[in-house]
Amino acid sequence: MSNRFLLSYYDMQADGWSLDDKRSPLLSEEKLGPVPSARLSEDEHARNNLPDVLARWQERNDGELKRTRTEQSFCVPKADIAAQGYDLSLNRYKEVVHEEVEYRAPKEILESLAKLEDEIQQGMKELEGMLK
Repeated sequence: MSNRFLLSYYDMQADGWSLDDKRSPLLSEEKLGPVPSARLSEDEHARNNLPDVLARWQERNDGELKRTRTEQSFCVPKADIAAQGYDLSLNRYKEVVHEEVEYRAPKEILESLAKLEDEIQQGMKELEGMLK
């Protein structure tokens, strides 16, 4: 796949600063900006994507080409962009993986709630007995 015909995408979530009108730093000063003086943990990366953006841009002709569209950054061939009418929206190309969640049956939930309610009522009766 020739990189001359690719567009690189990065789903930037945070730049190290709050998104309110005060724009307060979310990390210590040495962990802000695109080239922080201290290494970021995974949790800190979630609050400052700039170093990762820069690193991935430098890998755009190599490792980035192998990333899937479910990852934070990925490449899209020009043919795919042309097929979408040159719509450059990230959400047009990013694939979202939904995790299947199983819930308990409503009847089972209601039975659990009734049992909890009985336990609460019993506890309240015991407390009332202590107050007499």
